[in-house]
Amino acid sequence: MNILVKKGIIIVSMLVLQWRAHAQPADIPRLKHTMLQLQERKDFLRDTAYIDILDSLAYAFYRISADSLFFYSNKALACAQQAGYGKGVSVSLRLQGNGYSLAGDYVKMLSSFQQALAIAEKINDPICIAKATINIAIRYDDIGKGDEAIKLFMKAGDICKKMKDSLNWNKTLIGLGGTWSNKKQYDKSLQYYQQALDLATAMKDDYSIVVGNDNIGTVLFEQAKYKEALGRFLRTKEYFSHTDDKMRKTRTAVSIAMAYFHLRNYPAALKYARQSLQWATEIKAKKLIGQSDEILAAVYEAKNDTRNALKYFRLYKDISDSIFNESMLKKTGELEARFEFEKKETRLKEDQEKNDALHKHIVQNKELQISIATLVILFLSVLIFLLFRSRAAKHKTNQLLETKNAEIERQAVQLLLNNQEKDKLFSIISHDLKAPLFALKYMLDILKDRSIPGEDLLAIINEFRRDINYSAQLTSNLLSWASSQLDGRIIIPDMLPVQELVSETIAPFIKTAFDKKIELKNNVPHSLKVWADQNMVQVLIRNLINNAIKFCNPGDVITIEGKTIDGIVEICVADTGIGIAKEVLTKINRKESVTTFGTANEKGVGLGMLLCHEFAEANRGIFRVESEPGKGSRFYFTLPSIPDPQ
Repeated sequence: MNILVKKGIIIVSMLVLQWRAHAQPADIPRLKHTMLQLQERKDFLRDTAYIDILDSLAYAFYRISADSLFFYSNKALACAQQAGYGKGVSVSLRLQGNGYSLAGDYVKMLSSFQQALAIAEKINDPICIAKATINIAIRYDDIGKGDEAIKLFMKAGDICKKMKDSLNWNKTLIGLGGTWSNKKQYDKSLQYYQQALDLATAMKDDYSIVVGNDNIGTVLFEQAKYKEALGRFLRTKEYFSHTDDKMRKTRTAVSIAMAYFHLRNYPAALKYARQSLQWATEIKAKKLIGQSDEILAAVYEAKNDTRNALKYFRLYKDISDSIFNESMLKKTGELEARFEFEKKETRLKEDQEKNDALHKHIVQNKELQISIATLVILFLSVLIFLLFRSRAAKHKTNQLLETKNAEIERQAVQLLLNNQEKDKLFSIISHDLKAPLFALKYMLDILKDRSIPGEDLLAIINEFRRDINYSAQLTSNLLSWASSQLDGRIIIPDMLPVQELVSETIAPFIKTAFDKKIELKNNVPHSLKVWADQNMVQVLIRNLINNAIKFCNPGDVITIEGKTIDGIVEICVADTGIGIAKEVLTKINRKESVTTFGTANEKGVGLGMLLCHEFAEANRGIFRVESEPGKGSRFYFTLPSIPDPQ
């Protein structure tokens, strides 16, 4: 019986790690709201955005309601096929494969995954190819075809690394670790699990970090290092205890019960085995019910409670027989799925050949009709053409010249305005960059002559320090602006914790604010996260904080806040300073550079607001300003909270 217990923990680990969706159950109300908003629009179309919402809803219902998963994925599949949206077809087929997996229909499951892969290869979508390949590899490992599963995982991994897709590369590493663990090659298993954990840590993905530690725990368990494995399982339990995910709670309870059993802590093993059995029964998870019965039988046997040991052993045997039958269905299902897929492919090819032949015949008939009609009207057309050719050619030439002249005039005006704006900008920059250098030369001359009192020297140093700080900020903004003007700039989005990012970014400004007697408040919620380029977001926050300090008086307050509205994160930098004049506010919103002096005569060239507009829009957001003279200003920019649906 102990051997069976050890095998069970590998199954638990693999099941825990197979799925990690972008859309979670908590996202269902938001996704439904977005879907209804699209449907209520007068210009509603079943376009790619609508199809992606349907697929995201289907994914959110995974392991909650198979009926809802099929409802939304079938709807998405029909719309995608009608719209000719190949990626949507592939994603919908993969979701249906997940649904068939839940329903235990392994023939349709593998057939759906193979069709999804074929579509992905046809449209040459690397990410869709990788995801479908991972799905098939997991199922191959599930039916004991480890070598084929490893080949598929390696193929998917190569694609993910090439596309720099960290999330699916992490899934591939976990799949490889699980497959090598099932093959009893624990050193290789630990190697891949550790790579997955390192990658999760680099991504700052708490879920994947917890899963990575739990994976390593399963290998430690297989190596009979039960105490070390238990420590990792308990950390997993602590993480999932704050969620409503009974499936993962149940699997973790099974792992903990197994570890306690091998450590001969039978009361603790009994406690967690009972808990796992209760949860497994509630969610009707056969494998987990069987594993719980097996542990209970083993514990009661160790405690010499023969009656209960026999009771749970019989329950375990009944479940095992059922699971064995399902395993046989999986293995035979693979062959049936291949046959079904090949049969569909042959039928599709035959239908396509018939359609091609029919289309060719129709085209030939139409071409013949067109040829006859052309000969009939050709004579009349030539006469009419000769009469009007000269006039039409002249009229067309005049129109073309007028259009080109208007376009040239418009481009010339725009080029003149752009050059004037840049000339003005670089004139200010060249002047302001020279000023600190002349100040430095002047101070060095004074120091050389030793002809100035200490107090005056300190005042000059403080003034020089302000000039240097200004020049550093100016240079940083100038480099960021220059980079944003180059073609081919690369945006590298990641999931960013906003509160930590704000704290890190405003740290250099704390002394400046303190010297000016201004209070800085970071009121961003700890849980708030955005999907954006970290460097660009830091430039945004840095410029807004610097601008707020510049236009505040002693005693004013600067507050950074954030909230989520319909899946979009809005960040606000508010101050109680002098506010912005109406004409200046208009220029900022028109993306024009504005040069003004602060309350302590601080300088500026207007690059900061330009960068805020450009970097917010580059990360699929918007930037806006609200202000009233004498009452302060509020600067808003929005960023997405999640990546695009895949």
